[in-house]
Amino acid sequence: MKETLKGKVAVVTGASSGIGEATARALAERGAAVVLAARAEEKLRFLEREIVATGGRALAVRADVVDAASVEAMIEQAAEEFGSLDVLVNNAGLGLSGRVEDLRAGDLRYLFEVNLLGPLNCMQAALPRMRRGGRIINVSSVVGKRAIPKVGGYCATKFALNALSDALRVEVAKRGITVTSVYPGTTRTAFRENSRRTKSEKRGWRPRGVTPEKVAAKIADAAEGGGRDVYVTLPDRLFVAGTSLAPGLFDRLLRSWAKD
Repeated sequence: MKETLKGKVAVVTGASSGIGEATARALAERGAAVVLAARAEEKLRFLEREIVATGGRALAVRADVVDAASVEAMIEQAAEEFGSLDVLVNNAGLGLSGRVEDLRAGDLRYLFEVNLLGPLNCMQAALPRMRRGGRIINVSSVVGKRAIPKVGGYCATKFALNALSDALRVEVAKRGITVTSVYPGTTRTAFRENSRRTKSEKRGWRPRGVTPEKVAAKIADAAEGGGRDVYVTLPDRLFVAGTSLAPGLFDRLLRSWAKD
């Protein structure tokens, strides 16, 4: 693969597993120096060694996106190590299942801390150090475009992230910085299993999904070329388009998903 990102420095949050881990590899393969950020330091160190062993550049930094001071220290360390910051991938996130009538305020509050304030902390720390041509890539979800039953709380956090992305995109345009929202559908990772549950509810059927590497390739493309909205598959795009054109129809179709 051509090193199309050679000379660029990218920070990836949630890099210890799933989409974040795959994205770090994809960016490194394209020549970027990658800062690996997450709370699971041992996993980060393993990935760091793997990337370095294949000729790439990587730095593992333990960071908690909920803690603004931790994020600021991580970004500062990245700038000191590599001298600049060109790409920020806000991938760290947490799921929550449960009917709206059963959601606990504490669970939802923490979810917003991770899924919304976490990316906000990272963007606010990164922007002062980001040069013209910088890329901010926020990993949202197709359910951030259309909420579905039993995960309304999670969907709400992604809707909110989309709102921040849309506003920031306009605010930083004159600085030559782009803001891209990526909308994966179902991905074959441990995300669902690691999500919080409100009760012992069944989570319902879901598609098999794509590999995290497929999502990572789309994120790496966005790191190269920017762009506004990125969908991973055609069915993802069609789902969002369909729910916009015929919301009532999709309400009826989703009722079966809401059954116990």
